[in-house]
Amino acid sequence: MDRRYDRVVAIHPQASAGFARGAAAYERGRPDYPATAVGWLAARLELGPGKLVVDLGAGTGKLTRQLIPYGARVIAVEPVREMASELERAVAGVEVLAATAAATTLGSGSVDAVTAGQAFHWFTDQSSLHEIHRILRPGGRLGLVWNRRDLRSQLWQVVGELIDPLRGGSPDHSTGEWRRQLRASRLFGPLESRSFAHRQLATPEQLVDRVLSLSFVAASAPPVQDQLRQRILEVAADFQARPGQPIPLAYQSEVFACRAS
Repeated sequence: MDRRYDRVVAIHPQASAGFARGAAAYERGRPDYPATAVGWLAARLELGPGKLVVDLGAGTGKLTRQLIPYGARVIAVEPVREMASELERAVAGVEVLAATAAATTLGSGSVDAVTAGQAFHWFTDQSSLHEIHRILRPGGRLGLVWNRRDLRSQLWQVVGELIDPLRGGSPDHSTGEWRRQLRASRLFGPLESRSFAHRQLATPEQLVDRVLSLSFVAASAPPVQDQLRQRILEVAADFQARPGQPIPLAYQSEVFACRAS
């Protein structure tokens, strides 16, 4: 790992606090991405041997580890030390850079593709978009993916009622602000997109971790988290067919790709 974690890396304060506290829960509770979704993204980004892809806001490496089999060299950029430590444990030998999307420290035109899994809404400011464009080679590709809770699911509706009062002004992909900023930059071409149904089979404890890994939940006071943990276990029991059986968690995996202008 790049040991510049000894210096301060400035990011959104809620991301800094929440993801530092919730890193282990993030690794245990967050789902992977559907293989079909990652395959679609890899094809649009033209990943393969001899290519360099930078995974921004890599977190614990949920997307990073699924990009590696395509043969490109992968650099994971992650500003939160605790998340990067989980990434190193989960993805052996991965290159990790302590940096942000707005200041990657990478060379101009040195990167074939940039990806962001579950993270792009945290850094859709114009300085970050210009930095992404700077490090991409001419015609390089940008790929984005989010696992979105399928709100047609009754379970997620119940969970939403519990967590929404804690959200505050937390950045969220569903607002569409990332699209507006990307379009306003005029640095990238039109977005291609696909949506893939996805399902995670979770234990009650994994459902708790999934909820507690949300930045605004992880940043909340311990008594709030303790109360929420108990309520989520009760929800899990309500939606478990039989004790000991996994709980199906429904997602829509939304994938986007575009080319640098």
